[in-house]
Amino acid sequence: MFAALVAAIVPLLVIAFLYDRYSVRLIDTISRSRTEGEVQAVAVRMGSFLRAQLNRLENIADLPETAQFLASDHPVMSDTLYDFLLLEADSPDVYAIELYSMEERLLATVPQTQSPPPVQDATTPFVSFEQADVIGPVLPPNGLPGWFMIRLPVSVNRAELGYVVMRLRLNSLTEKMGPLILTGIKSPQLVVFDRIHLNAAGHRVAAGSVLHSSNPILPGWHLDLVALTDKLNDRRQALRLTLLILSFALVLALGLLFFQLSNRLTGYLRPLKEGADALSRGDFSANVPENGPGELGSLARAFNHMRRHLRDMINSRVDIERRAALGNMAAGIAHEVRNPLATIAATVYGLKRGETSPERVEMYDEMSGEIERVDRAIEEFLKYARPSTPKREPVLVRDTFRGLRTLTSAQVLERNITLNLGGDSQLELMIDPAHLRQILLNLILNAIQAVPDGGLISLKVLHLCGATVLTVEDNGAGMDGATLDKVMRPFFTTRSGGSGLGLAVTAELTRANGGYIHIDSTPGTGTTVTLTFPDPPREAPE
Repeated sequence: MFAALVAAIVPLLVIAFLYDRYSVRLIDTISRSRTEGEVQAVAVRMGSFLRAQLNRLENIADLPETAQFLASDHPVMSDTLYDFLLLEADSPDVYAIELYSMEERLLATVPQTQSPPPVQDATTPFVSFEQADVIGPVLPPNGLPGWFMIRLPVSVNRAELGYVVMRLRLNSLTEKMGPLILTGIKSPQLVVFDRIHLNAAGHRVAAGSVLHSSNPILPGWHLDLVALTDKLNDRRQALRLTLLILSFALVLALGLLFFQLSNRLTGYLRPLKEGADALSRGDFSANVPENGPGELGSLARAFNHMRRHLRDMINSRVDIERRAALGNMAAGIAHEVRNPLATIAATVYGLKRGETSPERVEMYDEMSGEIERVDRAIEEFLKYARPSTPKREPVLVRDTFRGLRTLTSAQVLERNITLNLGGDSQLELMIDPAHLRQILLNLILNAIQAVPDGGLISLKVLHLCGATVLTVEDNGAGMDGATLDKVMRPFFTTRSGGSGLGLAVTAELTRANGGYIHIDSTPGTGTTVTLTFPDPPREAPE
């Protein structure tokens, strides 16, 4: 009976020992990977905040009124410049926007009611941030709020006229560390040149035991996650020590039984450890078997659930960042392209007024329409991160095909490319006409780039199985599987000088209009792009 009792109890104790040994390692690995990811994510958000403020500062520096003000011997701020600076300063993150001469003499402060803080001394940190300078942080005495500033030189024809400075709340930067706080256990610190340590409230604190450090946010600036106590770890280590002592005592009496159970249990825990190691390397495809007994099976299921959740969260974050990058690029395009477009539109209008040839008048009308379409396309770029609701209306696809043939005729004739149009000539599609035009134009231009001289491009529209199906097919170079997987990602391109936005915008516009896009491609044979737009539901008769 005693032997049977020992044989029944000892395996449970041994399993507890092995469970502790492997589960602690697994939890430590997962926790470390998660903590590193959280710290890096917060550091990225802080860097994004700084870059956003620098972009606002660049907008001010690019204003002609700013250069005129700084270049004047007796500077007087225009109403336009004052209103713009007041608008930019109307933010809880901004104390004031200041204009300085090259001799660092303060010329203006907006808002005027905001008196400038004391000038920093020689010990104030000073780093370069892209083309600007970051000065601070400055921590006033008596517990007053801290601040730092970003200074950007204003130059015309490479001649520097002065500086535009944005003085920012220090708390606006440090409070972004809030998600890392675990009260009484760990706390984040913003470290500047290893001598200034700031907590999430923007107050100076003493350095602590560093659990993890981020990549540099600015030169000399980084983020530390600091341990506040070791009590939890002490209690866990004491419990582990007790279990280890008991386990070693039992091993001396029941070595064989321990060995057999150890091998069996290791077989269940090894996939968990390997899965955690793969997860720490960023591999989210490692699936852990969930057939373990009891707690091990639950832990494996929880691990797989966490892996899927992290994968979806990271993919979502990557998509958001891609959209943000596309939005920034679209803003630059709008700034650089819209003004020339207005000049071109005015020129086309003037030429059209003096033209008597009907063919040329039609060509000018087509050019004017395309200028308007480009302007609308730029607007869609700006709204890519949050696409606007399409204005759907019945569109005769045949008319769109003919307009695209006219628009691309010069490029097609230049390279002796055949552009075939086919399908149901009377088919109408409920879609935003500007979106449809942009979608098909992007696909045709891509096909023109892909086919050789004398190649063939076919556009076809059919109604199949309750949906309108448009295909754009070419006999160009085609794409391999690796390229096809990434071809609709923003900024991915295989063409020199390409922006990598054409197919990304095409896919977004297709989805916004309720459609689906699918690409089939074979290297050396060609590419077929299929657009499917399901028919709208019919209204029930009254």
